[in-house]
Amino acid sequence: MTTHPFLSESWIDAVTALKEAHAENRVAEAGFCVNATITGVPFGDGTLHIHSDTGPMVGWEPGHRDGADLEMTLDYHTARALILDPSPGFDALSAALANGTLVVTGDRERLEHWWRSRVSNPEAVALEEAVRALTT
Repeated sequence: MTTHPFLSESWIDAVTALKEAHAENRVAEAGFCVNATITGVPFGDGTLHIHSDTGPMVGWEPGHRDGADLEMTLDYHTARALILDPSPGFDALSAALANGTLVVTGDRERLEHWWRSRVSNPEAVALEEAVRALTT
């Protein structure tokens, strides 16, 4: 299997293809959109704008969407930990919010619901394992 640097264009393409291959397995709330601005990215201009408009963390795609339910700003290392850690748990999300490495604008309760559904859903966990396998 080909691996890709985390959040690189080739990684986003591979994750998008993985999501499309598993489109019948909706692993989180449909119609939920999250925009993320990731800073300190070690390529490009150092800032990456991505979104998930399907709910699961594996659904990240380039750019922001208008009318997103949530806007998140976080640094590259926090994004890597939250997206790729095999057992991030709710405590990791809470810690990132508390220490300011994750800043959220929008409905935080909905974020918490989304996060819990992601980490407790076996299909979402399996998809995230596949994402980890293609990530360097």
